[in-house]
Amino acid sequence: MKTLKRQQELEQAVPFLLTRAVSRMGNAFAKALKPFDLNLSEWRVCLSLLYVPHQTVSELSLHATSDISALSRIIDRLESQELVKRERSATDGRSIRIALTKKGEDLASRIIPVGKQHESVLLSGFTANDVQALRSMLLKLYENAGALDDLP
Repeated sequence: MKTLKRQQELEQAVPFLLTRAVSRMGNAFAKALKPFDLNLSEWRVCLSLLYVPHQTVSELSLHATSDISALSRIIDRLESQELVKRERSATDGRSIRIALTKKGEDLASRIIPVGKQHESVLLSGFTANDVQALRSMLLKLYENAGALDDLP
């Protein structure tokens, strides 16, 4: 009986539910990205740069949810594929900004409909109000997660 109770507790834990959902979504989308020769981390970088061009590595690290050392390797790979380029900042010559190349913009633009199709499937059965509430709650969860950095 204790095992059943523990399983029920686990299946009600928000972090467990989120991780399980994100893992399933990520695996499906990673499969869809294979024909484009990108993985999920590379896609997040390209998508972030498509919507917010010319980011510093620090900015990109936040938007693409990747630590800076891993992000450097991702940028190197994308640069070798001629999808991104490093540029000197116009305002600070010491700062480097990352931008999509034309080839990178074209590729990202071709993947957007695939992402929208996945999102559509994921949100099927949700009302517009449900989707709005879900987005709001996810943003709040992300904001609240910042306080976890201060925990021992």
